[in-house]
Amino acid sequence: MIGKEIYNMDLKLRHDGFEMSEAIDLHVHDRFAAALDQHVTHIRGIDVTLRDENGPRGGVDKTCQVHVVLASHHEPVIVKKQHDDIYLAITEAADAVKRTIGKLVNKAKKHR
Repeated sequence: MIGKEIYNMDLKLRHDGFEMSEAIDLHVHDRFAAALDQHVTHIRGIDVTLRDENGPRGGVDKTCQVHVVLASHHEPVIVKKQHDDIYLAITEAADAVKRTIGKLVNKAKKHR
């Protein structure tokens, strides 16, 4: 598990079923920093889990599951994306988290 802070967000990164590389670690942190930059004040923590479900058998089995705890919501945001390329699974998960959190933050602003 690798833990780094993105701005004031605590990002914990776990991996299972493959060798973690510095390039993958950097991709995770870059993608989520870019995706969540505008919502940083609303986020308490992020857990990212990367898995290779089938191992050497291959296929569309690389998953990126993200669990985001928001300051203003009781329920966490959970996103899971699967792809045959771990980098694309990470990118798709970061994009989906950005959209979901953006909607929740905008909805909360409208209700004030």
